[in-house]
Amino acid sequence: MAEGKVKWFDAAKGYGFIKPDDGSPDVFVHLSEVMKANLPHLRADMPIAYSLELQGTRRSAKELSAVVAAVGTKSAARMLDERESDFAAEFEKEWGLRQA
Repeated sequence: MAEGKVKWFDAAKGYGFIKPDDGSPDVFVHLSEVMKANLPHLRADMPIAYSLELQGTRRSAKELSAVVAAVGTKSAARMLDERESDFAAEFEKEWGLRQA
């Protein structure tokens, strides 16, 4: 899988772009792929792994996953478990369906 950082993502527009770590051109990412990956949001500079799909000159990100490093004594797996358990709440906050 390729890795990069979110350049920008606008949920209202339904898309954004990833800046690949290898310096290649930016990669388009659609809201549907974010939802498939159960990611509550994409924020600028967030590390992300993805599969690259090429259609002509268009470069799209598929099969997204957050890149999480161990922080302190928390393992990456534990951090992902915590993120997934909070997915519904974060998703509702992001889309304005729940107050913060």
